[in-house]
Formats: sequence, C-alpha cells, structure tokens
Amino acid sequence: MTKLLRKTGITFVEVCLAFLILGLVVLPVFQFLTGSVKETERFYTETIAISRAKFIMDSLMFQMPWQAIGAGNPCSFEDRKGVAGIKQFISRSVPQMFGEGCETSDPEVFKGDGLYTCRKGFKFRARVKVVDLDQDSSGAPIQFTMQLPGKPTQYFKIKDLVPKDSYGKFNLMKKIVVQVKWSNIKNLDPNEDTRANSVFLVGFKSDLEG
Repeated sequence: MTKLLRKTGITFVEVCLAFLILGLVVLPVFQFLTGSVKETERFYTETIAISRAKFIMDSLMFQMPWQAIGAGNPCSFEDRKGVAGIKQFISRSVPQMFGEGCETSDPEVFKGDGLYTCRKGFKFRARVKVVDLDQDSSGAPIQFTMQLPGKPTQYFKIKDLVPKDSYGKFNLMKKIVVQVKWSNIKNLDPNEDTRANSVFLVGFKSDLEG
C-alpha cells in the first residue's frame, strides 16, 4: 500500500499577516515606553533646573560677600576692596555656579551668566540679574522710620544709615533674580531652543556686613 504524505507549510501571505498582527500589538507598547522615557527625562531636567537655581540663590545669599556682587543683567562678581581670600573665593565659586562662559576679559572679574551641562547631556543656562535698591536709583525716596515712646517719629534715609559701598552708592539692599533656562533636547543650548523652559527665583540681600 502506498501512503500519500501530505506536505504542509506556511505561505508568504500568512507570514505577512503574522508580522502585521505583531506590529499592531507591539506599536502601542513601543509608543507607551517612548512616552514614559520622555516624561522621565522631562521630570529629570526640571528637577536639575530647580536644584541649580536654588544652589545659585543660596550661594549668593549666604556665601558671596555683599561687596563682591555688582548690579547688572547679568550681574558681575569682583573683589573691589582687596579683602584677603575674596578673590580666590570668587574664582572658585562662580564657575561652579554658572559653568562655562562666566569668564570675562579681566581674569579677576566674572559675570553671572554661563552654560552648565549635566551628566546626561542636557544643557542649562543660568543668568543672574541684580538691581541695587540704593538712594540714587530709587524712583521714590526710600525712608526708614523709628518710633520711640515719648519722642517724635524719626525718619532716616539710606545715606543716613550706611556709608557708600565699593561702587560709590548708598546702598542697603540688592534684588537678586536667578533664571535657569533649559532644553529637553540633549546637547542643545537653551538659547537656540524656541521651546526652552525657564524657572525664576527672586531674593533680597541686605548689607549686614558693615
């Protein structure tokens, strides 16, 4: 007796259908994973930016000497009084705060503007604006009052309370605005990204050193 063997196999059409079904199943999963990675990176860059802004603000408020902070946008940092140790402190601390580009043509003067790159390749540009709330630049005269029992109210202007600073101003307070700008695209300068994000911190530093 002769046995007929029936040959079985998979046709090309069936292979194409199998790949089509597999693609329809895998595509949503791939899109979900891609979206999760982008969302994680977005939270990561935002956290780095906020931490960077807080680090700069805390450094300016509690470590940088009053007379070393010059008004401007960006502000400047220099030792105008020749106090021992301040020049070395500025040259070490400012690059740590702002990264690349904070140097000027004068090796003893730095500016509050620079570009920092994190270990994952995202770039953050930090910039600090400082406004002196001094006697001369104020639109309205700044006065301080003192009321003592049994005595008339006393009024003091800034120049009655402090001597001129190293910039030649009767200045008692500085308004500090820290901006950190970043891009969610790796290796891209935030200034070149039209969709860059920014975070701002505002603080006031008083002259408590004199």
